Amino acid sequence: MAKNMADKKKNTSQSEMVETRVRGSEKEQSKDAKSMMARERDDRKERENRESKRRETKPSSTTPSRFRNNRIVRFVREAYHELRYKVTWPTFQEARNMTLVVIALSVAVGLLLGAADFGLFKLFQLVSSR
Repeated sequence: MAKNMADKKKNTSQSEMVETRVRGSEKEQSKDAKSMMARERDDRKERENRESKRRETKPSSTTPSRFRNNRIVRFVREAYHELRYKVTWPTFQEARNMTLVVIALSVAVGLLLGAADFGLFKLFQLVSSR
């Protein structure tokens, strides 16, 4: 019986040790997450500072720079940049498959609506002929 009590004490202390290890690793993970969030925040502030400095520079009064800073021209340049470098375009096979799915669904919906229209028309004829 004394042996069982000693085993229980050992088991209890081992489980408590495991819990403290788990808690310690959770604390480390939370510290890592906090430091990562702080780094991201610092990076974002740096980026914002660089962008604000870029905006603060005075454009020269020459005609090409005024043309380049025109709202419409800037919009076109940004749209081109986004379409060229940021958009993920589908491959030919993906585009073909998506097109076939759209065509098949359009035909299915058309047939469904046509059947509903035909059924309602026949119901109207049945009701109005009496």
